[in-house]
Amino acid sequence: MKLRLLCVGDLNADITVVGESDIVTGSDTPGLVALAAGGSAANVAAGAVASGGRARFAGVVGDDPLGAMLTDELARNGVDVRAIVRWGATSRAVAAIIDTTGDRSMVSDLSSDATLRIDDVDTGWFEGVDWLHLTAYTWFAEGGAEVFARLVDLASRQGIPWSIDPSSAQMLRSSGSVPAASAAFGGAAVMFPNHDEAAVLAGVDDPRESSTRLLDIAETVVVTCGADGVVVARRNRSTFSAPAHPVTVVNTLGAGDAFAAGFIAARLSGRDDEASAQAGLAAAAQAVGRSTAR
Repeated sequence: MKLRLLCVGDLNADITVVGESDIVTGSDTPGLVALAAGGSAANVAAGAVASGGRARFAGVVGDDPLGAMLTDELARNGVDVRAIVRWGATSRAVAAIIDTTGDRSMVSDLSSDATLRIDDVDTGWFEGVDWLHLTAYTWFAEGGAEVFARLVDLASRQGIPWSIDPSSAQMLRSSGSVPAASAAFGGAAVMFPNHDEAAVLAGVDDPRESSTRLLDIAETVVVTCGADGVVVARRNRSTFSAPAHPVTVVNTLGAGDAFAAGFIAARLSGRDDEASAQAGLAAAAQAVGRSTAR
């Protein structure tokens, strides 16, 4: 396929902890502990390839065995990897604790030097690209606002549409950065917030209302609501909902990334919003049946 998606941002290890019961404080809980490749932007790139598209990823890893494992794994998934190896840096990791319902809570290492800097941005990343996907993890990092703006500017100058995943309701809320984030994300073709992120950005909890309010930021807003499916709003079109596909939930880690990958791949192939939403929901249903994000 000629279609190519560029995902820029986070590539990290996921240390997934799945307990057979609620975690027992101060003692042992039987379960599964797994080390796997993850990172929201990297997950979308891998998911786009799995959906039949072509994808490129650009991001930073440390000069350690973990960084080599992460880049090699992503390349084996068929992604064109443009990794920046940061000498002296440690590759990033996230601990994901999965409860008995499949929902996840994460502890993220955000102090690493393995984040993009303005001098890392390469115009060559955009060659042959039809779409740019970003995550707010790039924007949250120290110096990330400048990096994010540079990436958006490069895409805009070449007429490349772009999408944004707001990434973390807690980080948006605790940093008090909602107005700045809204300004930074303005001009996106598609925004993919989950229910909590949409509520923080829009100031209302109802996903249908929040999706329409966020049209001031993005042309299309897709609010993912877990088992309740998605709400899709687009300027000058009717807002609609689509239910999640029936599935036994093992782990919700990476489900939103899988949805975004399926939705973007479908839109790039010329499908309408309803069909793109169904493609995303199908990809998300596969993702929640796995024990790891990809």
